Amino acid sequence: MKTSIVQRQAVKVYNKAAKLSPLKLYPSLELVRLEKIFFKGKKGNLLEIGFGSGCNTIHMLKCGYKVYGVDVATNARVRTSKRISKIKGIKKPILKIISPKSQVLPFKNNTFDYVVAMSVLSLLGTQKNIENLLREIRRVVKPQGKIIVDINDQKSEFAAGKKMIKKNTFLNKAYNQQFNTICLKNIKEFEKLIAPYFTVIDKGFSAFSLFGREIKEFIISCKNNKI
Repeated sequence: MKTSIVQRQAVKVYNKAAKLSPLKLYPSLELVRLEKIFFKGKKGNLLEIGFGSGCNTIHMLKCGYKVYGVDVATNARVRTSKRISKIKGIKKPILKIISPKSQVLPFKNNTFDYVVAMSVLSLLGTQKNIENLLREIRRVVKPQGKIIVDINDQKSEFAAGKKMIKKNTFLNKAYNQQFNTICLKNIKEFEKLIAPYFTVIDKGFSAFSLFGREIKEFIISCKNNKI
């Protein structure tokens, strides 16, 4: 099976979710904090992978970054573009839709100072897809560029109570469509996944329970040390 940078069978789920799910009003609190602590407010080209409803996109635009975004859901771009068009005083992002068959990110080498991929890796469906995306991030980010990534743990709603079909891989269903999620046991597994591509600078854990939803994620900030 060819690797990809998306989970092909889940694209319909992402499209429906982008159209029908409640609009998120606020950016990720973890990203807000890490932008200040890790990116340190230094501006530059920033790539957001999986821009979704646009909450994080809007926050990074307001912080002054030149924001590029990729997603597989056409409904996400429609919704996010419309939302951003109503906000005065910020530059418009460059938002691209990538094909479910795509194996590469649509950017040249060494384009970005920063890359953010929040709530993305677990939804790629296979570890090979995750590894392929990490290689692509390494290609498009500049030497010494900074990256923030997260992944769900096995206590999250993407794994708890779900059938494990193989190691760290769980069967999920939404909008009458089955798809797989990758959820890890501990932060060491995440570090091991990241280490071949980037130097881990810091690591942490985020968790919340709200309205019956359990979200638990490992978060890593890392640096591209390629020459």
